[in-house]
Amino acid sequence: MILSLEVKGLSNESSVVWSIEPHTQAKHEILGNYLKAWFPILSSWAGRIIYLDGFAGPGVYSGGEDGSPVIALQTAVGHTLRMRFKEIVFYFIEKDPDRAKMLTEVLKKRFPNLPKNITYRVQGAEFAPTLEQVLTELEKRESKLAPTFAFLDPFGFSGLPMKLIGRMMSYDSCEVLITFMAGFVKRFLDELRAPVLNELFASEEWKQACDMGDPDKHLRFLLDLYERQLRNVGGAKYVRSFGMIGPQNQLIYYLVYGTKHLRGLEVMKEAMCKVDRRGTYTFSDFTDVDQTYIIDYTEEPHWIPKAAEMVYNEFKGKSVSEDAIHQFVIASTPFIYRKSVLEYLEKDSPPKIIKVTERKKRFSYPKGCVITFCK
Repeated sequence: MILSLEVKGLSNESSVVWSIEPHTQAKHEILGNYLKAWFPILSSWAGRIIYLDGFAGPGVYSGGEDGSPVIALQTAVGHTLRMRFKEIVFYFIEKDPDRAKMLTEVLKKRFPNLPKNITYRVQGAEFAPTLEQVLTELEKRESKLAPTFAFLDPFGFSGLPMKLIGRMMSYDSCEVLITFMAGFVKRFLDELRAPVLNELFASEEWKQACDMGDPDKHLRFLLDLYERQLRNVGGAKYVRSFGMIGPQNQLIYYLVYGTKHLRGLEVMKEAMCKVDRRGTYTFSDFTDVDQTYIIDYTEEPHWIPKAAEMVYNEFKGKSVSEDAIHQFVIASTPFIYRKSVLEYLEKDSPPKIIKVTERKKRFSYPKGCVITFCK
């Protein structure tokens, strides 16, 4: 799969770079945390893995901060397990020719001597036609797309067709992290933009939001529709959306993650919880229709009781494996999995856990044990 670079002369630098926002820094930290775990997991069994940045930008911000392409490459190059990686290919797509040229220059300067098992290509073109061409060529050759993580971070909402995402995710080990600019979509719900919106959702259901007066319900409807289509059209088994909330408690956009694998979802949630949100930004996990959870893992006791309540409500009166509880927490709650949730339930008065098999000491929950909850 060869991507060529076609760029024009670089114009004024100020036209291709911009200042970084706190929520962007948070997003980039999440990305780096996730890739740090994703690279060794996939490389342990796949001979070749792909990182795809569909809206790559110039690679640097006006204050000198690293862009997502640099962060992704540096995560691989500086990884303690790098020598075990078989092959990682980075594809950076950027439609603006000046930004594509700057990205090329930034990467050449930052990574002059990459190890043989790490390569990259920069494509000065639009994301959707480029990926369509690649997938069409693969289908013609009856070949498979290597395991791929696609970071899709557009400025607006055009050029990101849901059906194209579905084509890519039809391959088993492909997943996406998408910036869904619901606020922009909400502002521009009209017939003039119908073709773009139909592509974005692969549906005309977005029109139902046009007459919604309540702004929160409006945004929630659009997010629900996008998540549903990412499952139905995109083929994702697990979808998790995080609202990026600004200092005035305003929604900036949603980060929407889609994967077919529970392990991927767990790694993403762990990546989120490592980011310090105190003082500048926070995240909301939109798991339940009637509840928005502001996630703050800085101190475990703050969230353990709520996670424990959800576990007990799901399993009360039942005997289930510790693994089933683990899977429930990851797939169906906003929280990460910690065995301290089980300890909290067993120490409650009266105890919510009344029996644990296979253990040698109290308040331990070994792999393979069966846990019995009171009614």
